[in-house]
Amino acid sequence: MLDGHGGVVLLEGAHGSGKTQLLAAARSAGEDAGLQVLHARAGELERGFAWVVVRQLFEHRLTAVDGAVDALLTGPATLAGSIFDYADPEGISAPPHEGAGLYRVLHGLYWLCRNLSATTPLLLLIDDAHHADTASLQFVNYLVNRLERSGVLLVLTSTPDPQGGPAQELLLSASRSPDARHAVLEPLGRGAVREAITARLGDAPHDDVTAACLAASEGNPLHLTELLDEMSRRGISPQQPAAETIPHLAPARMAKEVVRQLHDLPQAAQALADAVAVLGDDAEPRHCAAAAGLSHSEALQAAHVLREAGVLNPGLPYAFRRSVVRPIVYSRMSSETRSQVHRRAAYTLHASGADIVTVAEHLCRTEPGNDPWTVRTLRAAAVEAMRRVEPGDSTRYLRRALADSNAERDPWILGQLGSAELRARQPEAVEHLREALRRTHDPVVRCRLRLELAVALTAAARYDEALRVLAVTGALRDEQDVPDPTDQAARTVAAVVARTTPGHWPTDRLPAVGAPRAHAAIEALSRGLSVTRVARLAAAAVPDDAPLPAEDTELTDTVVAAWALSQCDEAESAERALRETAHRALNAGHLLAAATSASLLGGVLLDTGRLAEAETGARRLLRQHEGHSLMLASVPLAAAVLTHCLIETDRLHEAEEALHRHGLTGRLPRSALFVPLRIARIRLRIRQDRFETGLRELTECRDLADQEGWLYPSASSEYLSDAAKALAITTGPRAARALAADVTERARAFGAPRPLAAALRTYGEIVGGDEGLEMLESAEHLLASSPYLLERARVQVALGAALRRQGRRAAARRRLTAGMDTAQRIGASVLEATARSELRLAGVRQARGGPQQRAPLTPAEERVAHKAAAGLSNREISQALFVTVKTVEWHLSQAYAKLGIAKRAELGRALAAGPASQADEMWASA
Repeated sequence: MLDGHGGVVLLEGAHGSGKTQLLAAARSAGEDAGLQVLHARAGELERGFAWVVVRQLFEHRLTAVDGAVDALLTGPATLAGSIFDYADPEGISAPPHEGAGLYRVLHGLYWLCRNLSATTPLLLLIDDAHHADTASLQFVNYLVNRLERSGVLLVLTSTPDPQGGPAQELLLSASRSPDARHAVLEPLGRGAVREAITARLGDAPHDDVTAACLAASEGNPLHLTELLDEMSRRGISPQQPAAETIPHLAPARMAKEVVRQLHDLPQAAQALADAVAVLGDDAEPRHCAAAAGLSHSEALQAAHVLREAGVLNPGLPYAFRRSVVRPIVYSRMSSETRSQVHRRAAYTLHASGADIVTVAEHLCRTEPGNDPWTVRTLRAAAVEAMRRVEPGDSTRYLRRALADSNAERDPWILGQLGSAELRARQPEAVEHLREALRRTHDPVVRCRLRLELAVALTAAARYDEALRVLAVTGALRDEQDVPDPTDQAARTVAAVVARTTPGHWPTDRLPAVGAPRAHAAIEALSRGLSVTRVARLAAAAVPDDAPLPAEDTELTDTVVAAWALSQCDEAESAERALRETAHRALNAGHLLAAATSASLLGGVLLDTGRLAEAETGARRLLRQHEGHSLMLASVPLAAAVLTHCLIETDRLHEAEEALHRHGLTGRLPRSALFVPLRIARIRLRIRQDRFETGLRELTECRDLADQEGWLYPSASSEYLSDAAKALAITTGPRAARALAADVTERARAFGAPRPLAAALRTYGEIVGGDEGLEMLESAEHLLASSPYLLERARVQVALGAALRRQGRRAAARRRLTAGMDTAQRIGASVLEATARSELRLAGVRQARGGPQQRAPLTPAEERVAHKAAAGLSNREISQALFVTVKTVEWHLSQAYAKLGIAKRAELGRALAAGPASQADEMWASA
């Protein structure tokens, strides 16, 4: 242009695509180059007036200097003088629309440009030309065909209008000029979005966040900027968890734009947009028409209008062009309109056979009224939600049903709600069940409600009330002589509550237990009978074809018997019974029995060395529980398993945080169900060097267990070693030896191999010398072929250390290497580190290998890899380890490289295989 050539550039793009910024850059570059720069911006509200854009372009230049009008409007340019004569309103009120009059004005404007560019090239900038008045666009078309060697460059920006119109036709005509350059601004790509997020929020985004921002903004720079500003305002960092939130963010400026756009559309189009916002993924045309209250033809026409306006995507089902539009449209609806649309949506979906839960979600968003169909539908959806193991959703549906005026305080709904709340661990279950019991007169229903109420009271640690309720249940059945299917369940629950809480109720006030074998096994265990006797009674109580009880309870006979088997070192039988019970209970909708079975199964998995699987299951059970929730039996049992797993993997702070998060750091209820958790807390306190706190809780726990007959043989393998260490530090070796001797004597009397091996291991380490070595070798022999890999590895490491101290280095290396291999395979990183340390003391070193040898995983890499192999997502791993998702991704990439694998699916095999050979990879004599 500086050489005198002219031309025209048309920048085309959607609103917010960056056209104005490009035009501003062109203006700055032109001014830096010494060009004359005139600019104008067209406005939608001004397009009905004549010569608006032309006047914006030139009037400032014409009035900037005295005499400029006379100097510039000379020669042929005088033909355009009338449109700048503001003293004559009639002369400027409308342009000449045709003929010679129009031609003269356009020719005069052209010569005005030539006069301006006579000394200095002229740059004309017009923003949003699609909003320009027709007269100004006619001037643009006149000018573009006369720009050759004119020294005039014209730059326009526009947004295409699908509906066309005079402005679009004139701009299209201008773009066809040989001197025109037409550029379409494309949306931002993934890389550009990532850079924008980093620059705006100050942190590199997770890939999921980048994808979510790209989808929500469609690569539109303005929309992306508004979205990022909204994230910044809300304090949302660009990490992986934010990816689920981003589609629901509606920046204020964007919301105003959408609302304004809809406001200009016909009423039917607005109603259809409301229906699409309400129906979401179910926005089929017939559903949308019904929800919007439109006929089929009206809905089709409205959909066409919305598509032409760029609100809806083409195709079916209906969907908004941008995901952010849905929450904006939904929020602009009045509460009355929203309720009506949701109700019509529920009716049409139900009539078409849609999923009952989907229908219920719509009904939950309607205002309560007096509609029996709504109540029936919500109750049916609550049953389906329970079948899908979603008790929280079930409680929402039932609370909405109860809010209906014709269902208020309905005892049937109250009872159903209390039952769902119990399984969702919500404290309101007690009062709702009690109220339902007060309002119900049917004897069988009352028995069932009492059973549920007793379980809820037990979960609330109100044991005396629970026993009183259960005692009345047995009396009620005898009085009415009703064939009650809940009778056996009530008797079982009564027996369990009575045996697991301090104090003993008079037996004549409790219903007799009808299935004695499981409880006989527990009775034999509490009386200190031999492992053979207890195992025989427990095995008889878990036949392969044992049916589930008619009612859902936490501790069924099979679950109780399976736990007794686990105490007798019958790990395989216990695991099989617990897995089968959990599976069948879930299929039957017995969530209480399923949760308790799964929590006890976690203990078996922990003992047999499947730490990752045990931790995953425990976290899944605890996910619904918070500090204010009902304390179902599965909660302390799962928390105990999780705490032990975290201790074995040296995550003490994480264990403390987990207990605090679930309200388990304070005083615990005096129930046998909390003994495993007490022991886990004892270990945690001692590992945290809080010896006195841990020992004090151990003393309380042992005294309570002895007083109530709550023998827990496997507990010794969990707490004894840590307790002995704490006693030796705080009181002296003599106290530690006395504790070990007492536990060993009890374990020998019971006869189960694992508790005895654990006791001998600790006792042998304290005694030392040949006597201690003999105890350790006896422990090794007891566990030689057992499935209890964790305790076996502990014994091997302890025996190897003892052999090292006696100077028997070759034998020590064999035991320590075997123990280290086992600990590494099961993920017990603390024990593995102990074994490595002992091996170094035994005079061995890790050989510097060739290129075929793999570098060992760091503890952090190993923890992440084991969790990934267990099926946890990167997000779940980050939450479990209290690290960022980016850290997890880094550790996984390092683990892949060291293990020689390429994908996540290969982790389990690579971790299980471990190094190709310890002999090849590690050890050489010093």
